[in-house]
Amino acid sequence: MNSQYPSNRPHIATLPQSVADRIAAGEVVERPAAVVKELIENALDAQTSKITVQVIDSGRTLLKVVDDGVGMTGSMLAASIGRHATSKLLRFEDLESLHTFGFRGEALPSIAAVSRLDIISRARGEEIGAKLTISGGTVEELIPVACPEGTSVAVSHLFFNVPARRKFLRSDSTEFKWIVQIFKYFSLAFPEISWEFYKGEELLYQLPAAEPRKRIAGLFGDDIGDELIEVNQSGSWMNVRGWISPPHLTQRSATDQYLYINRRPINSPRLNRAIYSAAEPYYTSGGHPFYVMMIECSPDRFDINVHPAKKEVKFADESGAYGALFGAVRNSIGAALQPSGLEGSRSVPTASSQDYSRSPNAFSTTASRIPVESPPHLTPYAPMPRRHLAPRGPLMPFPVDESSRAQHSSPTPTNLFDPHAAESSQSSRLDLVEAPARPSYEAISREGDAHGPVIWQVFDTFIVSPLKTGMVYIDQHVAHERVLYERALASMEKTPWASQQLLFPTSMQVAPEDVKMVEEMVPLLGAMGFGVERFGPREFRILSVPAAIRISGERALLLGMIEEMREGASSEADPRLRLAAAFACRGAVKAGQPLEREEMIRLIEELFQTEDPEFCPHGRPIYHVLSRRDIEKWFKR
Repeated sequence: MNSQYPSNRPHIATLPQSVADRIAAGEVVERPAAVVKELIENALDAQTSKITVQVIDSGRTLLKVVDDGVGMTGSMLAASIGRHATSKLLRFEDLESLHTFGFRGEALPSIAAVSRLDIISRARGEEIGAKLTISGGTVEELIPVACPEGTSVAVSHLFFNVPARRKFLRSDSTEFKWIVQIFKYFSLAFPEISWEFYKGEELLYQLPAAEPRKRIAGLFGDDIGDELIEVNQSGSWMNVRGWISPPHLTQRSATDQYLYINRRPINSPRLNRAIYSAAEPYYTSGGHPFYVMMIECSPDRFDINVHPAKKEVKFADESGAYGALFGAVRNSIGAALQPSGLEGSRSVPTASSQDYSRSPNAFSTTASRIPVESPPHLTPYAPMPRRHLAPRGPLMPFPVDESSRAQHSSPTPTNLFDPHAAESSQSSRLDLVEAPARPSYEAISREGDAHGPVIWQVFDTFIVSPLKTGMVYIDQHVAHERVLYERALASMEKTPWASQQLLFPTSMQVAPEDVKMVEEMVPLLGAMGFGVERFGPREFRILSVPAAIRISGERALLLGMIEEMREGASSEADPRLRLAAAFACRGAVKAGQPLEREEMIRLIEELFQTEDPEFCPHGRPIYHVLSRRDIEKWFKR
């Protein structure tokens, strides 16, 4: 007998069904949003024309999905909760021609194993329906009831018998955000279906059946829906149709990007990379594009069964799929951005045959190609370098403080190297010339001359200046963030900013789930000098802006701040800190933005008057000192 095994080891035994069901549920029911996804997919497979979703307490208390589809009889209801019970797949070969979302028969039994489940359904043509109640996988009742045609599935007390899973759910705001994202995914893919979304008793989204662009506008606002670039190209085995934002509508985060295969939401880093690569020559100012991209191809050309939650897809020809999507997006953006009046000509880069990788048949090269040549009398258009896209003129947002300017003005030659002056201010935070880890404006200015400090801008991103002990590199964006952050906090905690009325108020539209958050922000925005008021179900008007700040796009700034606040909603930080950080991040001068010499000097002055000139509100370092000794080592001195 092998001594490494104990003599009293347990016998191998089959797990009880209830235990196996709870373990299996972990693969399907990751979080409340996964439940919503499975129930919506069942509703779509039931040939519904309207879907209603209701959420209470971000799914902890209730998740309910109602459809008007084909419905089920009482006997079908009883069979539906059996593991691997499905009406969508009979043979393994059916996977090669699959046209439904579900096919494994695991969703309902997995949900039933970790919740209280109530299903009410009535099949079309039947006079009476049935109600099935299950708790923790155990059937409690199956009774006839009067109900409309279709199916209503209510999931309550999710994970009540799996406390570890319930304990590790994220905050309400985070879980709710994921649920809304699932709703958006499916309502975008099926614009011909009517959708409603309730948060408790509050109706957030009411989307009647519409054409795709109208559906996008209903979810994200008319300003986005009206300006999207349409992508529509067909190939021998793969078609692409979708919409992508123009360069001026890029976003800070990549949250609003929707990719589908045969209207099934998927996650594919490779295909996402194809879209980014195709758009790169045009999106020179950075940011992430908004897109809704639908891929259609025969089910035998891809496999959706490579992930338990069917989130990933594998193509028979991965390179061909990449090239097809790349070519469709590149040609569509190029055609949309060409100068007006050049019909039939190309003035921007187009996807050549080499762009389609090793699959020349992915797209036909006759129907979807646009001539490359421009008229000989016109100069071909090329995207402007990033430098020329940046706005010119003063960028520092605060007026010059003359007392501060006098205090930190360039020293005269008589006291430039005065040792007594240096000794008298060694205790000052702003005068640490000999400490390379903590430079200051005075340390920088003393390396200058009668005309001021020696200072350069590198890559339109970093401010560089010599110290006696080395060189200091300052990130202009995070430096400006620190300045704006402390000014914004002071306005909310001490002295509110004065406001300047806008001659023409600007309106902005926010997502329905953000309306309450924006209303809570209004008083704090008022202290910062922003006059904002509710103007409709999801509209707000901007009436005024801070008088002391130079703002070129108040609407874009506020929408960016709202996005920052939404992303940090799960944080327990003081909302004033989050709002100040959001304002600083969105309002600060950007990387790649050229600055004049006076602007760089002013920024450094402001930076070293802040409480913490070393780190931005998000914790990123603002500057780095390269010591003279490090430089000498490069040259082996």
